Amino acid sequence: MAFLEWRKFTFFDIHKNVDNGKVASSLQDTHVTATTSGNGHVVLCDVTGWAHLISRSWEVTSFKAYELTVTLAQQLSHDPYLVTIGEDEAGVNPLIRVWDWSRSDRHGNPTCTRVSRAVPSHMRPTPATALAVHDNKNLLAVGFRDGSVSLFRGDIARQRSMKMKTLPDTGTSPITGLAFKGADKLFAVSRACVMVVWLSSERVDALDAKGAAPHCSVLDDKHQYTVANEEALFCYTTEGRGPCYALKGEKVRLDCFRSYLVITTNETPNKTTASTSTAPAPKYHHITILDIQNKFIVFSKTFEEVDAVLTEWGSFYILTKNKEIIYLEEKDLQSKLSLLFKKNLYDVAIKIASSQHYDVAGLTEIYKQYGDHLYSKGDLKGAIEQYVKTIGWLETSYVIRKYLESRHLEPLIQYLEELHKKKGCATEDHTTLLLTCYVKIDQHDQQGKLKDFINSKDKVIDFDVDVAIKVMRQVSIDDALSLAANHKRHDWYLKMMIEDKKDFRKALDYIVELEFEDADMYMRKYGHRLIQHEPEESTKFLKLLCTDYRPRSKPLVDEISMSGGFREPVKALPDDYIHMFLSNSERLIEFLEHMTAKEKDCSKLVFDALIEHYIHVWAKSPESEKKDYEEKVLKVLKNPEANYDKDQTLIICQMLGFQAGVLYLYEENKLWRSQVSLHLRSGDAESALAVCRRRGALCPRLWLDVLWSPPPPHCLPELLNVIANEKLLSPILVIDCLASTPTYTLGDVRKYLTDVLKSENEVIQREQQLSVKYREESARMKQQIETLQRSQLVFQSSRCAACNKQLQLPTVHFFCQHSFHQDCFQTYAESEAECLVCASARRRAEPAPRSAEALHARLHNEPDP
Repeated sequence: MAFLEWRKFTFFDIHKNVDNGKVASSLQDTHVTATTSGNGHVVLCDVTGWAHLISRSWEVTSFKAYELTVTLAQQLSHDPYLVTIGEDEAGVNPLIRVWDWSRSDRHGNPTCTRVSRAVPSHMRPTPATALAVHDNKNLLAVGFRDGSVSLFRGDIARQRSMKMKTLPDTGTSPITGLAFKGADKLFAVSRACVMVVWLSSERVDALDAKGAAPHCSVLDDKHQYTVANEEALFCYTTEGRGPCYALKGEKVRLDCFRSYLVITTNETPNKTTASTSTAPAPKYHHITILDIQNKFIVFSKTFEEVDAVLTEWGSFYILTKNKEIIYLEEKDLQSKLSLLFKKNLYDVAIKIASSQHYDVAGLTEIYKQYGDHLYSKGDLKGAIEQYVKTIGWLETSYVIRKYLESRHLEPLIQYLEELHKKKGCATEDHTTLLLTCYVKIDQHDQQGKLKDFINSKDKVIDFDVDVAIKVMRQVSIDDALSLAANHKRHDWYLKMMIEDKKDFRKALDYIVELEFEDADMYMRKYGHRLIQHEPEESTKFLKLLCTDYRPRSKPLVDEISMSGGFREPVKALPDDYIHMFLSNSERLIEFLEHMTAKEKDCSKLVFDALIEHYIHVWAKSPESEKKDYEEKVLKVLKNPEANYDKDQTLIICQMLGFQAGVLYLYEENKLWRSQVSLHLRSGDAESALAVCRRRGALCPRLWLDVLWSPPPPHCLPELLNVIANEKLLSPILVIDCLASTPTYTLGDVRKYLTDVLKSENEVIQREQQLSVKYREESARMKQQIETLQRSQLVFQSSRCAACNKQLQLPTVHFFCQHSFHQDCFQTYAESEAECLVCASARRRAEPAPRSAEALHARLHNEPDP
């Protein structure tokens, strides 16, 4: 690439005589032979053997380095060591000296820490033409006019610690440049070629057959070796030659300053001036500074003959032939950008800002200005490319408003697409606008961009799918369904399939493919409508969902089952779906029968619903089918494992007139009187009497309920017989009850009345006999009382009636002639007024007779003590 095609700018300002003549006064008329810089100092060496150490304040410290001349010098970047090569005597091997200017000798000069010969002793003397010192201070290379290269290993600051070796196969052409790349490679340039030396194996590889003049090679910041000859600049790596840049002219120097290459070339004199003037023409050099990365010429100017280019303290200086120091000050970034903005060179500004790591906010502003500039020129597509780079920093409405006003949709679509690719930048409104633009474009030229967007598998695009589906639903329901399916928006898919397409079968097929959690959730949401329109398939699916669910797309045998493990069945709760069948009892019965057959632990709601809908269907069925449903209901009711609510079921049976169920539940709940009442209301007195026979012993009231109903005449004999035997009701009340029924005749109750009168007569006779008996006993008792009052009573017992031992005082005597020790009586007696023997005899006696006999017995059993 030729430099003539590169854009030229002036990014450096010229400041002359920055040292106030201090360097010129120190150097005077001498010729500078070597220059170097590093560690905060600049070093100039002259032809008289003097070295001049210059500080940042332009203070010059000079010392005599060699008696004759200094030919080469290199200052280490981070250490106070200066390596020089020069001559003390003409025709003698050049000497290498290492100076430590941080230490001074007795004369105030830098300390020389090492002196050694540059040429091996067995070689004839030859001038040194190139020098390279590694920053690790353990490698030093010297190139000579005869093409040889000597490599020194060891600490350069210590005497006799370095080992010298001449590298083979370096040719015979004078060495003009050396540079270390790492600790294992050495670039070498001669007049004839460019080489790389692998130090570990001492192998030399030729990179190019073109060489360069002295000072025309440099290792840049990216460790790329650049060589300048009269035709062009060539860049090299250890692998070979890289890019080259055409630049004709005689090159004097090649230097590196930051990311720039500084090229010094001879300026061709003006022929007219040279021919008319008799004085020798002044010599000029042209300084060109290149930004290789961005392909710019950032400075170009002709100066008087240049002796050296100095780079130190972060600055760039030129030393002219007449010893003037010229400072080239690089403009600050903002000044560069302002200059470029005035020329509308925004693309150049962007390159420069990016290469100098400009902050994001500043770059965004440049992109915005560049976009505005292109937009004003009518380059809408170019402008949108710049606006895209501002996403995340520039307000999106600024760009969108511009393109909406101009009605240019394609650039706007490009911007919105990029906006969606930036995560978190696109909002619902942006998605809506993008899809609307797609629709407009497709309506105009049928490009199909909307469909491409829907079917895109590009995961980089981040947009609100719900908003996209909402917009698509208004335009094309099929495309909206496709978008929902691609992005697994199940709710949207089912909603549109059911509400818009009315395709309930496809909606159900979609749910069958979902995982259990999703299938359960969406069946709860849309199950009612699916059962209403697809009852058979929906019922089948619910049976599967509530027993052992697997998505249809998954294999029947999974890895757990194949490995012998047990997979816990995944199932939904049937209670959540019962209400969906309320308008379809037959399908609900089918579903609930399946659940009660498959699941042992069904809830109470399942059984209650099954019984209720059995009864509903029974009520609506013809007489020929009612028997079957009646048996089904009773089977569930009699099932001991059926967990149903008996009270609720009873109410349902009563409401729907299911008498068999009512009777069974009355029996289960021990509501025998209600059972009898139901039989009597239905006119089935025999069934009522059957209940009385079965449960009358536990509930005698049942017989009276039948009596008051009233029963048919043929039932009266058995009924009256039980009432009379069990004395459930007095005969007067029985006669009163029977008399209230006009259908009964005397013949129906003759036997009962005869039996009652006969029984009453027997009672009267028995009472009369008891009355005589009681009078006689009363008379006898009065006689005993009278005897006790008028005569003494002798107690003749000699033994205790309790322990049967001889009586000893104190004793207790009763009129019944029983006597006790006082201790025995107090121990065993329950009452002080009652004889132990007589009390025991009374407790063993039969229970007291009724009525009159009870009074007599109480009087007889409570004698005075």
